[in-house]
Amino acid sequence: MYLVDIRLESAARLSPADVRSLLSRAALPGDGVEHIYVQPSPQSGPAPLPSGPAPPRDAALCLDAVLFLSHLTLTESERAVDALLERCTTRGLRLRRLSAVPLTLLVELLALEG
Repeated sequence: MYLVDIRLESAARLSPADVRSLLSRAALPGDGVEHIYVQPSPQSGPAPLPSGPAPPRDAALCLDAVLFLSHLTLTESERAVDALLERCTTRGLRLRRLSAVPLTLLVELLALEG
């Protein structure tokens, strides 16, 4: 299993749930997507309070997603994500792949930290 990080950079105001739904609908069985996790990107800053001023309409909102893919190789995982992102790309949305890592390596690295 591989974890692939992607980023949505868009002027469209999409929630993490919207992005998760978009990615889920675009995923095909051959993509091997097992799970999708989406959160605001650290660079996009904190969300405004409900009573606070609305962000400017042209301000870009960045969301990060992690796709868990059940492919045997990194190359297969990257190709599947690239195809998935291509299917998701519509006017105004910018999606890009950031990185990919085997889940086993991530678990080993986290064990070293703890």
